[in-house]
Amino acid sequence: MFANPWAILGLLLVVRLVMGFQFQAIASMTPAIAVDVGLDFAQLGTLVGFYMLPGMFIAIPGAILGSRFKDLTMVLFGLGIMALGGVIAGLADSFFLLALGRLLSGAGAVVQSIFVVKMVADWFDIKSVATAMAILLCGWPVGAAIALLSLGPIAETWGWQPAMHGTAFGCIFAMAVVGLFYKPPPGDSSGTASGTGFHISRQELFLVCFAGVLWTVYNLAYFSFLSFGPALLIQKGMDVATAGGAISLASWAALPALPLGGYVSDRTGRPGMVLLVCCVLAAAASTALPMLDYPYVLCAAIGLFAAAPAGVIMGRAIALMSPSRRALGNAIMYTFFYGGMGLGPGLFGWSADAADTAAAPLYLGAACLILAVPLYWGLHLMVRARSV
Repeated sequence: MFANPWAILGLLLVVRLVMGFQFQAIASMTPAIAVDVGLDFAQLGTLVGFYMLPGMFIAIPGAILGSRFKDLTMVLFGLGIMALGGVIAGLADSFFLLALGRLLSGAGAVVQSIFVVKMVADWFDIKSVATAMAILLCGWPVGAAIALLSLGPIAETWGWQPAMHGTAFGCIFAMAVVGLFYKPPPGDSSGTASGTGFHISRQELFLVCFAGVLWTVYNLAYFSFLSFGPALLIQKGMDVATAGGAISLASWAALPALPLGGYVSDRTGRPGMVLLVCCVLAAAASTALPMLDYPYVLCAAIGLFAAAPAGVIMGRAIALMSPSRRALGNAIMYTFFYGGMGLGPGLFGWSADAADTAAAPLYLGAACLILAVPLYWGLHLMVRARSV
């Protein structure tokens, strides 16, 4: 059974689900953690960002040194570090220990995610790898949605510490499933990554870095919504469970939007227009959420329109990388992504403290979506000029 590519994808999807579930834990339990530990929005945002920050330092070394380790070994190691971080965060009674737990969990998440993506690519041919990657990408929002629906009520009933330990249990479960059933693809007995060294032209490096900035700015918008949307709806009078359910609609709406955006882009041949329309509509919905009393409709609209251009951006980014350097190019691009996701939520949280409202991060997120449009067109023009 588990020699089938789609069965293998199902195993690895569990890892992605657990990653999204653990990432979303802080935002899902914001009121309980803030009161118990005594944290402000800036500190809460910093804890959200700390899950991503290690990737700023680990992504490139992981790509360069990956050939020395088996893929499965690195995935299991990463999941183990994620579990350890979840345990430490669940035992925390201060910002310092929470930060330590989040940094460890994030470091493990970076390690396993590099190799999970490679394992999926190894199992699928050129005709089906895009579909497989789209399905894998859906694991994160599903995990985040499950966290939004479950962790808040658990925290209210039994406390946020047991809920945080639940994220560690999820990592251990994923370790068991993947460790027992994963098999390398036929003809690949080593299961190791290929290629070492930092060999990339200056022009290609510049384009990859620019793509990294674009990908970071675009994702900051959605992450600001997931991180501070629950707090905003609670400020507007919702209870924790209802707010989490409303915000989770964005993640559920993102599931069909991810492949649909790429499909529409390919069918129309106008990816830039798809990105423009979707980013503007998502920014409008994000700006309207603090002002209008239609939380369910607006949350679903944010997820639907914000997620749709993801394939457009990634497709343009992948197109500029030489095939032999795509692993390194992805690592460079994701160094920007992890750095922005690590530092950005703290800044967004500071804006909420300064404005005394959780609406401020959503306005900043809307601005990021608008900024992504000219950044995309700039990258598109540079790639065209390079190919002439």
